[in-house]
Amino acid sequence: KPQVVLDAVTHYYALENANVHRGVHLLSQEATFAFERARGKVARFLGASEAREVVFTRGTTEAINLVAAAWGRRHVGPGDDVLVSAMEHHSNIVPWQMLCDEKGARLVVIPINDAGEILMEEYERLLSDRTRLVAIVHVSNALGTVNPVAAMAALAHRRGALVLVDGAQAAPHLKIDVRELGCDFYAVSGHKAFAPTGIGALWGRAALLEAMPPYQGGGDM
Repeated sequence: KPQVVLDAVTHYYALENANVHRGVHLLSQEATFAFERARGKVARFLGASEAREVVFTRGTTEAINLVAAAWGRRHVGPGDDVLVSAMEHHSNIVPWQMLCDEKGARLVVIPINDAGEILMEEYERLLSDRTRLVAIVHVSNALGTVNPVAAMAALAHRRGALVLVDGAQAAPHLKIDVRELGCDFYAVSGHKAFAPTGIGALWGRAALLEAMPPYQGGGDM
């Protein structure tokens, strides 16, 4: 890890180690301030409109599972479609398989050509009024393909579908602006962008996040 990351972790454990949002004592206040300052930095990094649109997770996998559980269980039902591409990481396939199995929905795979590119005409053909979500990787972890997320999101929205983007591979390499991309959810992992292991973030449109039930229960959840 970069030295600045190691220094920040050491500083926290040495001088600010306390629960965030849970205490009125000085260390808790300092830890909370640092925590929220980091949320603001992630929001700026992703081009979010406001910091409250950023939810900290344990990584991209948990971020996608959060959306599948908290949004998907309310909005995906029997006969509905969830679209994924043929180049997705398991983290952006298995949660949707599980949701579709639970709800009686259909998981539809968008084909790719021999160059590893989305077949856009086929994608547009697969979109229908039953499509509830398109889950697409921004940059493929296996092929390196950079998908035309903005164009795909625009087509999905015309059909009333939402778009989740797996940005794990894009975060270290591309300038990300979720508002320009036009997606509804964007998931990233920390460790791929030099952060400590076991952290990540989900960006979601504020209105969508506010309407979602809690993903987990407990203190400050």
